[in-house]
Amino acid sequence: MSDKPGIQADSKVSSVIIYSDRALVTRTAKVTVEKESDLVFAGLPGSLDDQSIRVKAKGLTIGEIQIRMGYEKQPHPRVKEVEDKIKVLEIDDRKLADEYAITKEKEKFLSAIATSSATLITKEINSAQVSPQSWREGLKFIVEELTRSRTRVAEIERERADLKEKINAANQELNDIRADVEQRKAIYVCISLRDTVVSERDVHPEKAQAYEIELSYVIYGASWWTYYELRGNPAEKQLEISYFGKTRQRTGEDWDDTKLILSTGMPALGGVAPEPSPWYISLYRARPRGEAADYEAAAGSRAAAPAMKPKKEMTVEQAPPEPQPVEAGIAIWYPLPGKYTIKSGDQERKILIKKMPFEAEFSYSTLPRIAQLAYLTGKIKNTTDFLLLAGEGNTYVGDDFTGRVYVPTVVPDDFLTASLGADERVKVKRELKKMKVDKGGIFGSKTKHEMAYENSIENFHTKELTCKIVDQVPVPTDPSIKVSDVRFEPKPTEENKDQGIYTWKIVLQPKAKFTIKVSFSVEAPGEAEVQGLSA
Repeated sequence: MSDKPGIQADSKVSSVIIYSDRALVTRTAKVTVEKESDLVFAGLPGSLDDQSIRVKAKGLTIGEIQIRMGYEKQPHPRVKEVEDKIKVLEIDDRKLADEYAITKEKEKFLSAIATSSATLITKEINSAQVSPQSWREGLKFIVEELTRSRTRVAEIERERADLKEKINAANQELNDIRADVEQRKAIYVCISLRDTVVSERDVHPEKAQAYEIELSYVIYGASWWTYYELRGNPAEKQLEISYFGKTRQRTGEDWDDTKLILSTGMPALGGVAPEPSPWYISLYRARPRGEAADYEAAAGSRAAAPAMKPKKEMTVEQAPPEPQPVEAGIAIWYPLPGKYTIKSGDQERKILIKKMPFEAEFSYSTLPRIAQLAYLTGKIKNTTDFLLLAGEGNTYVGDDFTGRVYVPTVVPDDFLTASLGADERVKVKRELKKMKVDKGGIFGSKTKHEMAYENSIENFHTKELTCKIVDQVPVPTDPSIKVSDVRFEPKPTEENKDQGIYTWKIVLQPKAKFTIKVSFSVEAPGEAEVQGLSA
């Protein structure tokens, strides 16, 4: 490869595939090639993965590729933008500082007048040189001006404190951007006219002309994750799921008017399956006391070390109608129709992938022992071709915001039951009706707790509701504790005795009330305290 300056490729980011922790960027450039030359892609982000670089050009032969550290002759636009922002903030701060100094001098002058006025007032009033009314007006003016000055001084101090925070934040942003953009790379590609037969369809050498060069590379600092908005409409028996992709971009390069693809691929997991190795077991042999103590002390010091913490509403961009999911090997691609501009360092972007209405079965679910609330739930079947990745979101009923939700991964033809928030028009109540403690057995060797609860759910809607009520009976973890005399009225629809969970499924008419009575006994040894029984 020659050391002479090559052909500068004026490239543009044409498409980006965004993964959960990185992006595959494709740039295109048009160049005229007459002979073997070095093509230079300059000003590329320093964080790109050198091993991921690929170059394609129909009609050209691609030779050696070199990566060199480069530099920008002109400041990056984002650097200049933030520098200009800092200058404006500093000018505003200087103006406030000047006003502060003037206002303080005014305050000092007015204070001096107020201090000397007492003697002067007495002298002039006694000599009848001025009326008391005139002095009252004068003193009122001084007090008002002093108050106004001191108020303004306090306002300036607050405004300057806010400006200082903004300037510090802008300087931090500038440092972050410089770290991203000032470490640049240049890619040198040796290209030449194709003069050999490479396939049956390419039997003639290409002539000198304009060629399109395609450069692709993997870069870190970009990511996307799923976000949902679930909007229930029980009257229409419909649950609408808006499927969004939230993107973050800090790669050090701007994507202007670019085609975006969101990929479910997870390159971070690696491409090689684990290999098995022997699973050895052995007998445990107790260490000598001194050695065990040393070991436990070391383990304790390791346990005491602080655990590392994981690193930790915006404008919605409406995608043009209906992106269709595309299978790309083992991943799913969501090509977003239209083009997007995402600057490096921009705030998170919320891009609508698809809005999907589903037929839904609505019902209410309540667990009075934990919360005396009834939660509206909607159950749907994913009848689309979209893989709904796990993610957080917001829930709505109509236009009312009802809370936050976590949506698990839902594959096509799978079901999702989503909680849409508590409904105050369905009243739930739990009352302790009986709490009796008896000591029995020989010399009071046993203690028996007799307990009874009453749960109720009442429908204040004008339509019938499908409801699921769940109650629990304590499950002992100590064999010396016995739970007996479990009674329900009415009997539950479903029961799991091992876990002590019982379920009633009912249809509740408008203005109707459904009551469940639960009672049981807990027997424990002597004076032992049964933990958790009060719940």
